[in-house]
Amino acid sequence: MKEKIFLLFFISGFVFAQNPKEFINKIQSKFNSISNFTAKFNQTFFTAHGTEGGKTSGNFYYKKKNKFLVEISNNTISSNGNTVWNYDKRFKRVVISNFSDDPTSFSLEKFIFAYPPLCKAEILKEEGDVLLLTPKDNDLQFKQVKIWKTSDNLISKMELVDIGDLKYSFSFSDIKINQDLQDSKFEFQIPQGTQIIDLR
Repeated sequence: MKEKIFLLFFISGFVFAQNPKEFINKIQSKFNSISNFTAKFNQTFFTAHGTEGGKTSGNFYYKKKNKFLVEISNNTISSNGNTVWNYDKRFKRVVISNFSDDPTSFSLEKFIFAYPPLCKAEILKEEGDVLLLTPKDNDLQFKQVKIWKTSDNLISKMELVDIGDLKYSFSFSDIKINQDLQDSKFEFQIPQGTQIIDLR
């Protein structure tokens, strides 16, 4: 009887196991099917020695293409896909830069579509079917990235190790897709009296 149970478990695991290509195809198809999403997020930063360096949490809004808004206690980072505004509420200061040049720019499109072909992809079964992407060369600005997904193939968590061995863990919760997000939400309105640092 035990042998039959073990065999059934083995067969089930084999049937439902994912390979990297299937994993990537599923998140790409899901992303193509939606126009935007909102979520709560948590981000944790780890030093090169593995010690926790800080945490942030807040609200995240995303709309194609590359429009995003990050709201945390003392900062707001927004992008209309071309320009990024990084606003510090404490100092009433905003740094403006081009999306392509800004290190805080967060492009889900790149992680979902552009980076996978440039990386070696594998599934980490021991971590619960997590996709691991490792760059094939040194052209990308990270050493590896792990991607988790929900049962309906939305990205729920990412862990990125940069070229300096710093690790960033970014997780989503309470994800809601196809909300009424107008483009104007991603155009930052600079408050009166704000110091402006324009790097464009």
